[in-house]
Amino acid sequence: MYVIASDATLVSRAAGRVLLAGTEANLDELRALVATLPDRAQGQIFIEVPDAAAIDPIATPERVTVAWLARDIRSGEMGTGLACAPGQAVARAVRAWMGEMSTGDLELDGAAVCVWLAPGVPNDSAAV
Repeated sequence: MYVIASDATLVSRAAGRVLLAGTEANLDELRALVATLPDRAQGQIFIEVPDAAAIDPIATPERVTVAWLARDIRSGEMGTGLACAPGQAVARAVRAWMGEMSTGDLELDGAAVCVWLAPGVPNDSAAV
């Protein structure tokens, strides 16, 4: 089961896992959301940035992992030879995480996943 969070209140009350995703444009908002997470929170944060120089570490609860996705080392659509467009790497990461870490069955997964996608992250990313 998924809960799509539209504001920090829902994220801060998440009883299960969290999945937060955004780009460098949403970094301040992501930091504010992370600050609301309880110490027992667990989950994943994906942040897409132009390059490694834009990485600015975020302190998270112990069981929350941050993955920085640098566009300059990623390709665009397979087979096109194009560069990674803004929002493309984070959308792929979210789809992959949802496919791997969640069956959509609350009994099998053990808890709902609270998903927060920043503005600009393609809406089909979570495929929920």
